[in-house]
Amino acid sequence: MIRFSNFHSHIRKIPLSVPAHIRDEDVGRLEHSWFGPRFCSQKRNGVGLFVGGRSGLECLLHLHYAPEASVYVVEPDFFLRASLTGLFGTDPRVSIYESLDAFLAAAKDVETLDFVRIDDAYYPTVWTLIKHFRIKALTTEIPFSCSIYDISEQLRPHVSFLYLAHASGRGRGFDKPQPKIAVSVIVPAYGVAAQLPQCLDSLVEQTLERLEIIVVDDGSPDACGEIADSYAQKFPERVVVVHKANGGCASARNAGMAVARGQFIGFVDGDDWVTPDMYSDLYKMAVENAADVAQGGYCLAYEGGLIANSNDIYAGRDGLFKRSGIVDNPLSLLTGQPTIWRRIYAKELLTENKIIFPEHIKRFDDLPFQFEALSLARRIVTTAKDYYYYRQGRLGQDILAKDEKLFVHFDIFDYLKPRVTSRMRNDVIEQLMMVEVNTHIWALGRLDSNLVEDYKSRAMRSLHDGYKMLAPKARRKIMEKVNTEIEKASRH
Repeated sequence: MIRFSNFHSHIRKIPLSVPAHIRDEDVGRLEHSWFGPRFCSQKRNGVGLFVGGRSGLECLLHLHYAPEASVYVVEPDFFLRASLTGLFGTDPRVSIYESLDAFLAAAKDVETLDFVRIDDAYYPTVWTLIKHFRIKALTTEIPFSCSIYDISEQLRPHVSFLYLAHASGRGRGFDKPQPKIAVSVIVPAYGVAAQLPQCLDSLVEQTLERLEIIVVDDGSPDACGEIADSYAQKFPERVVVVHKANGGCASARNAGMAVARGQFIGFVDGDDWVTPDMYSDLYKMAVENAADVAQGGYCLAYEGGLIANSNDIYAGRDGLFKRSGIVDNPLSLLTGQPTIWRRIYAKELLTENKIIFPEHIKRFDDLPFQFEALSLARRIVTTAKDYYYYRQGRLGQDILAKDEKLFVHFDIFDYLKPRVTSRMRNDVIEQLMMVEVNTHIWALGRLDSNLVEDYKSRAMRSLHDGYKMLAPKARRKIMEKVNTEIEKASRH
């Protein structure tokens, strides 16, 4: 709840001629930040416009915080306009008009409106105002039938700061210029020349217009580089190619992130493919919900053409079986299988928290990236709709390994534990311990039998020594599962 200085003294100034329900609604709107936290939090001593004066309370507060402002009020309702005239009639800073046309006629010399607030009944006037003025800050209610995403896409090129209050009760603020690139999709390419055209075809056909595709040729010995260059020549407005010496998937993804211009970043493996609406839908979800991460569903695509459901677990608050919407408990996503390619991530989230792929880890580098990104995201939104086709069974995939390659897990958690334990809450650290438990159980269920005892010994030592900062009760509870499950997995 917002607290304003002298708030109740301003409320008492409202004339008794104003209907009580309008006065009470205005009080509630201001206390609960209906027009965003910046409504009265910054100085606006320029020209302000209120389209729909209502009780006059918002205007009173505006003048309290911006005493040198010039304020115009458009109020078509005769009785409310009479009340406002009585409230501000002697204040030279305030001019009241019965219509937008009357205001436009009187404000011919005004070029810039520093602040505009538009009531829901007069929302269509926003388009007229944009034609006549440069608007620095605009807050407006939009009808229930309108989409926050659609309206923001139309208004952001014209307004420096925008806040949209939706009739459903949701609101969304935008305080930065509209990005030229909405989403950058990074495609690491190594040894996938046979599958890469299907992947890139699915990306160049995306319905999201402001999309860039960054193909990183990681010194591939096959024709991946030539294929990528051919797409860049054919689609120069969409496809960017980075050629580099071979350094592994982590270094390829990092190279792509280094040149990405998008507000959000996504990843697609060069042997997978996506539906045409994936990135338009995920971007819209992220914008609508002010989310750092937007997540979709995926399918398993087997060699031979079989497509299977992923049996995914969802954690939203809306829809059938809570499979979509805002994720109420992001911690529930941390112990899931690493699936970094089904999401888009706010670039700011990654850069501000220095989240990258560890290049010294040559496989399964998606695990630490996913854990850090999801645990640090302020808001995650999800949908059960399947967009991503995750290829299974291709020769050379890391997920098929059964040998010493699986010992890379110890390097992964040696890297991840200090990064997590040094800056995150204990409940997140507990989830990290569970992720390590699940990872070792999965590995022990796959390993060649001659490697099991060595791996099991190292896993138990890592779990016992790596989480001493946790409360003994929490560690004991997790270790009880470890002793049972690891023994079971090692007998495969």
